Amino acid sequence: IKAYFGELEKEYTVDFADEDTPLGTGGGLSLLRGKVKDTFFLTNCDILVDADFGKIYQFHKENRNRLTMVCALKNFTIPYGVRDQENGVLTGLKEKPHMSFYTNTGLYVVDPDVLDLIEPGTYTPFTDVVERVKAQGGRVGVYPVSEHSWMDMGQLEELDNMRCLLYTSDAADDLPCDELGGGRICLIKTYDDAAERIDEIS
Repeated sequence: IKAYFGELEKEYTVDFADEDTPLGTGGGLSLLRGKVKDTFFLTNCDILVDADFGKIYQFHKENRNRLTMVCALKNFTIPYGVRDQENGVLTGLKEKPHMSFYTNTGLYVVDPDVLDLIEPGTYTPFTDVVERVKAQGGRVGVYPVSEHSWMDMGQLEELDNMRCLLYTSDAADDLPCDELGGGRICLIKTYDDAAERIDEIS
């Protein structure tokens, strides 16, 4: 990342904060104390969220949140029959139940005073930071996005779908799909038809 931005011609500056020891998803924010004075976006490095960041920021400010979590609606069907039991007695059964829930995308809006809740040099998961905000009576908001708006490249299938969204090279016309990632990468020239193609290969 440093090499990329070091060679990139840009009209902005990029500052890096290096951890001497792993500090977790929240602990590393302590390195920003005194450096960040305004509300900021925090994001995991392996996600892609297709959303209007201006609206997310506006939601955060209008609701007076100290921290806002961007969460994606996920729909999941368990491919088996589910049986409930208590003390060896059947209490309920569902055939291939469908579940809907909001999952954390790894994208947040954070007020700068939240950094004061993180002890420097201490390994801290970001979930602990969220709980500390709540314990102080701070408002933690949830901004929902659709399940197709968030992709996590930590999952192989999602990585393929992410490539599908981002692949815009005209040179791809002459390449068979299997040369672009195991036959899963579709050749998309514009973002407009990406969602439809994603549905086709998912």
